[in-house]
Amino acid sequence: MIPQETIEQIRQATDIVQIIGDYIRLKKRGRNFLSLCPFHTEKTASFSVSPEKQIYHCFGCGKGGNVFTFLMEHEKMSFIEAARHLARKANIPIREERTDDFRRELLDRLHYANQSALEYFQKTLARSKYSTVRNTYLREKRNISDEAIDFFRLGLAGDEWEGLISFASRKEISPQDLDKAGLALLSEKTGKYFDRFRHRLMIPIFNLSQKPIAFGGRTLKKGEPAKYVNSPETPLYVKGNVLYGLNFAKDAIREAGSVYVVEGYFDLISLWQVGVRNVVASSGTAFTLHQARLLARFAENVNLFFDADSAGRTAALRSVDALYDAGLEVKIVEPPEGEDPDSLARKYGREKIDELEHDAVGFITYRVKDFDRESAGIIAREKLVKEFQNVGAKIGDPTRRSLFFSEAADLMGLDESVFQKGMPAPQAEDAVGSRRRRHNAIETEFLSLLFNNPGTIDSIFERISPEDFDSRELSRLYSAIISQYKTVGVVDARKLIDSVEDAGFISLITEVASVPWNDETIEQETRKSVKRILQEKSKRIRTRLQKELAEAEASGDERKADDILQQLRSYGLDAQKNQD
Repeated sequence: MIPQETIEQIRQATDIVQIIGDYIRLKKRGRNFLSLCPFHTEKTASFSVSPEKQIYHCFGCGKGGNVFTFLMEHEKMSFIEAARHLARKANIPIREERTDDFRRELLDRLHYANQSALEYFQKTLARSKYSTVRNTYLREKRNISDEAIDFFRLGLAGDEWEGLISFASRKEISPQDLDKAGLALLSEKTGKYFDRFRHRLMIPIFNLSQKPIAFGGRTLKKGEPAKYVNSPETPLYVKGNVLYGLNFAKDAIREAGSVYVVEGYFDLISLWQVGVRNVVASSGTAFTLHQARLLARFAENVNLFFDADSAGRTAALRSVDALYDAGLEVKIVEPPEGEDPDSLARKYGREKIDELEHDAVGFITYRVKDFDRESAGIIAREKLVKEFQNVGAKIGDPTRRSLFFSEAADLMGLDESVFQKGMPAPQAEDAVGSRRRRHNAIETEFLSLLFNNPGTIDSIFERISPEDFDSRELSRLYSAIISQYKTVGVVDARKLIDSVEDAGFISLITEVASVPWNDETIEQETRKSVKRILQEKSKRIRTRLQKELAEAEASGDERKADDILQQLRSYGLDAQKNQD
């Protein structure tokens, strides 16, 4: 669908560090960049991005690839969608023929369905029939400006039962695909599809690539029991993996080094309108570890900013474990009684928000503010100690954990040792995160040198063949390297990845290619490595022949034994082990 020369043009114009840096917080380490892996849970950074090779590899879970595979894995894009996305960023025009494959590809179809639904909801909000929604509800009641309406791409699901279905059909989107995207439902009574959302203000939820993947629907109908109806989980949308507004806020969060976490869509929009841009919303769901680690890619400090009522306090407390587990510092921003972020922003503006942030307190201080250590009984103190122990167990760094317990002990008037005794052991990295691939070390080193060697390596291919490898996987990789070198004259990991569909093999390529080498000594190291490979080959041949010799001698087959001895001598080997 996209010419290969265009793909190559996109590749040359794209910097993988810049693209991945839009999704996670990368830190320079030597020649590469490191981060916590976006594909699995870990506390020690093992995700490496190479600007020289334009590849990434996680040494924890084994995920690896180039800029195309990152978008495909992280943003659930097809290769074509990833290429289009990168082409738009690089201002590269794409000539392509749209074929039936575009809609047969499930994720493409679901993205297309969501994008079309967004268009439909925005057009519906603009219709004169529903002008009161924009003028009365949004502008007057919610104080939401036209700028914010357009920026957040707010829309409306009207009163039609099949409005979206009819609109989508004109774009060749089937009701079945709308159903898969969480936008339509099948009536058991009639056997026909109808729109999932009706009489609701529609708030689109975007992934980090600015693509709509779900919607939140706020009722506009009096007496409706469900104030909010959100999209169900789909192949594009997993609630616990998404934070509303992060696509808009990630750059502001990275710049500030901190983030406000609020509960609702309108909390976020109101803060945005008064200039607070480093803000995301949990959308009223329990804060998950995945969401916390998502924030940790961009920020170091989190300000929990929930309602002043007991529900807001509960929401703040239930978020803390995951945030500490992700290595974040937590503070609580407390609104005055009866207020929430939305009302405060609308009534008092940015100045009040800044004042509350200045007065924000750490989690421990917040938790013990109503704790009277003079009158509290043993059970109450024990309960709070255990609560702090459970939170502290999530803090991976031992120094930070010790400081956490020291502060808790001081505020509770207890000895720090009370917290250390009986504390749950810190959670270990999950099985995936602690896994390390095991390959023949000598062969891995040899192949990594080929990926890093800019010199002529033709002579190496003449001396070493894929059959000389002990590892079947590494032998396959060596064959691919030879084929690529003979075809294009270079060994290029990122291009090799494009020719492979096997995720495990892509992981192997990036793992081997990510091994660093010093440019000044690489030629010398390559010569040494070739020598070691040949020595390993000789050892394997000797071991095999010696075993066969022993079997021939044991069976009394002198002719076969003599033949094996001749083979040993022809290889310059010896049978000393058998002759002793």
